[in-house]
Amino acid sequence: MTTTETLPTTLPVLTPAGVRIPLVGTICCHPSVGFATVVSRTQRTLRIQLDDIEGADDVTLRNGDVITRAEWLSRLCDADLSRACIEVAGLEARLNADPVQVETGGGRALVDGDVFVGAKVLVKQLCASIEASVREADEMIVSIDGAEASGWEFDEYATYTPKKKFGKAKAPKARAPKPVPSRVGTIEDPSKPDWLVAEMNECFGEYWTPASSSTDGDAPSA
Repeated sequence: MTTTETLPTTLPVLTPAGVRIPLVGTICCHPSVGFATVVSRTQRTLRIQLDDIEGADDVTLRNGDVITRAEWLSRLCDADLSRACIEVAGLEARLNADPVQVETGGGRALVDGDVFVGAKVLVKQLCASIEASVREADEMIVSIDGAEASGWEFDEYATYTPKKKFGKAKAPKARAPKPVPSRVGTIEDPSKPDWLVAEMNECFGEYWTPASSSTDGDAPSA
């Protein structure tokens, strides 16, 4: 018997805007484009690869010209490639820029005028990020937050199952037994016979302690 306790609780993964995030590799569809596949996801954008470009609707430009979807995507690909080349060339130029001479109190000094001068690792990472944003001639870059609003439908969404751990309560650590106070050197010293203790108590009362004298029976010092 299946109960509510045994059913898996899956919750959708949402963007900060509250939009569900599609799974990478899932099938998607658009009325004007047809079927496509989600290739990758970067932050809040999706890279979607079209399955059949020839079957997609034509695109009307701002000037009124009508071109095919394949030609329109080809133009976007060329524009992305040109933009990436310009940005990469600019970063490499800043990386290899010569130090700038500035006036200081003691004369002229050579300083790095740009934060990218000599920063090979940083520039390499930025260039890789720019190159990864270039789209192919059969791909589209779509915002996750605006994908469904613009007509995209996705087959699957990213979900996660909350993991609940029910661990057994740990037993409190056992406390060490309290040490029994030693009665050695006191009136209740078990090493002394009862008759001796009784006589000592009768003779000296509360003023007698075994540590006050070296020999039992001696009077306490004044």
